[in-house]
Amino acid sequence: MPVTETVRVAGAIDGDTIETEDGARVRLAAIEAPKALGFGDTAMAAAARAALDGLVAGASISLARVGAGPDRYGRVHAQGFLPDGRSLQAVLAEAGLVRIRPLEGETACVASLLAAEDRARAADRGVWKGKRHDPLNPDDPSLLARSGLYELVEGRVLSVGHGSYMIFLDFGPVYRRDFTVMIPPPVAERLAAAGFPADSLEGRSVRVRGVIEESGGPAIRIHDPVAIEVLDGG
Repeated sequence: MPVTETVRVAGAIDGDTIETEDGARVRLAAIEAPKALGFGDTAMAAAARAALDGLVAGASISLARVGAGPDRYGRVHAQGFLPDGRSLQAVLAEAGLVRIRPLEGETACVASLLAAEDRARAADRGVWKGKRHDPLNPDDPSLLARSGLYELVEGRVLSVGHGSYMIFLDFGPVYRRDFTVMIPPPVAERLAAAGFPADSLEGRSVRVRGVIEESGGPAIRIHDPVAIEVLDGG
């Protein structure tokens, strides 16, 4: 598949994957739709697939490929654009049909997608209805049991620690119990270049997204500055 091209779509495979009429499978970059297992449930997954199918089935859309090649499932990752020029990902995020989950190399347009996700959450649309999938609190006792799952966590940074190979945003006083965000130095440098040195985050309210892991207590290791949103002015 060329880096950029116009394709005719056969239909949606699920809420974030389409199939072109020539049989290529395209994973829409930087988003995650509900699935029957994990994020969401069967009804949400069906609704997301139906909505995407209604937008693209039989239509000619533009694709801007992201990444070097197909993933392990044979899917190309791409930004999608509807015939009227709208971002397909943004339309889905605005409707509350997906959450934002950028992989490496998929962060170019994430700021606008995060804003669309915020509006859908504030309006209680789609997956955000009833606050079922709202960001978790850092002292939520279920965090550690969610190891291996992609989650959003929102709270105030208590302190910032510096190790030899990692910077830590601590959300509580007890390392082996409380939630921590781990920032590798190269990511911290990029975060600082964006106007948010790690030390400046102490006392601030942030939203972080990533895979929960166990590191003493529950933790998220971020790989790109877009994984941290600063929610207040300090």
